[in-house]
Amino acid sequence: MEALLKAGATLAVAAFLAQPALASDMPDGAKIFSQKCKMCHALDRKKVGPAVKMMNADAEVLRTTITDGKKRMPKFGKKLSSEQIDALVLYIQAQKI
Repeated sequence: MEALLKAGATLAVAAFLAQPALASDMPDGAKIFSQKCKMCHALDRKKVGPAVKMMNADAEVLRTTITDGKKRMPKFGKKLSSEQIDALVLYIQAQKI
């Protein structure tokens, strides 16, 4: 029983220590927003495009809009990796909380 508890504790510590490495591998959604989006979108007011606070919060809608564009918004599907788009979606969703 003691060996099982030690093994479980070891796994928990390993999982905890692995978290920062995984997070650091994720692209920075705020940086991508600043580089690619903020010229047309503000967080709390309309510019050329809608304010982030007014955007649809659904991840799939955001992902599709970023990838395929919409009206005057260009397509970013070939300019950003899927990981960058996912980071951008997470950043936009976090601004709506």
